[in-house]
Amino acid sequence: MKKKRNKKSFSDIIVGLTRIRKFYTKKDPTDPNSILSVLGYKRGINGKFTYKWPELLFLRMDLNEVSAFLLHIKFVAARRVVIMREEILGFTKYELNTRFHINNDQMTNFTNVDNLQAPEVKALIQFQQLSGKRQIVADINYPIEFLALISLLSRLPLQWLLAPEPDLTWNTEHFVYLNDVSLHYDKQEFSDFLNGLDHTSHDVRAVILTDLITKTKLYLRVEHLFGTLSIELCNTYASSQEYKMFIGLFQGEHYCYGLMPTVIPSQINHTVVMRHVLSKRPVCYPIEFIVKPPHYIE
Repeated sequence: MKKKRNKKSFSDIIVGLTRIRKFYTKKDPTDPNSILSVLGYKRGINGKFTYKWPELLFLRMDLNEVSAFLLHIKFVAARRVVIMREEILGFTKYELNTRFHINNDQMTNFTNVDNLQAPEVKALIQFQQLSGKRQIVADINYPIEFLALISLLSRLPLQWLLAPEPDLTWNTEHFVYLNDVSLHYDKQEFSDFLNGLDHTSHDVRAVILTDLITKTKLYLRVEHLFGTLSIELCNTYASSQEYKMFIGLFQGEHYCYGLMPTVIPSQINHTVVMRHVLSKRPVCYPIEFIVKPPHYIE
């Protein structure tokens, strides 16, 4: 019986991937019925979406596919349904509630697809023109801190949560809105911060390091997963100076260097994966992580 259930589970994953790929390669993205069809098979008997979508883990092995799928969903609420899955965020609904204090009503409203037309009007007013740049402004139903957290966890630009057709540009504005961890650029101070993280839990932190002399800022997405630390340099098209500063933080440490693709093809983030100083567990690499040999580091 156990083998039969496993076989059925794998078959379900194949069906899910087939539906997803058929949707973003052939279906009309402006047709609500096509979106409801691709999402409909994930609803339970109570009409609610299941929180586990294992096919998304396979999709994440190629960020180009994730990007194509999400961009093809022009109705923002439907796109959020996918983004809020555990396989994208890395956290269950229960963990979002207990660790990050996101209440269930807020999560339910955020992914409400009962009226696919309504969210589009709301999404369009999220932006204002300021100094020639498109800026996010807070919404009464979804505080900017909430949106910024989802952006951090999902590794998606904020606009992907709000706009039917988001700009295909990378940004780090969610780091500022979160105001999570701000440190001076100092190897020892940063090392102390990493060592102080709970190596027996799973969390993601938005860290901004500022050099006091040059005022250069490093925007780091730091994820600790039960003893594995993944530190990702999220600066937009990181300069050679920012890259050298980033690598300098790990001088003398044992780490694996590599790259993390994003949903923006031109944005590939320098990343370091290492074991927490107190952990005895094997290192667990992110799905998207591309290992590069030491001689690759310039």
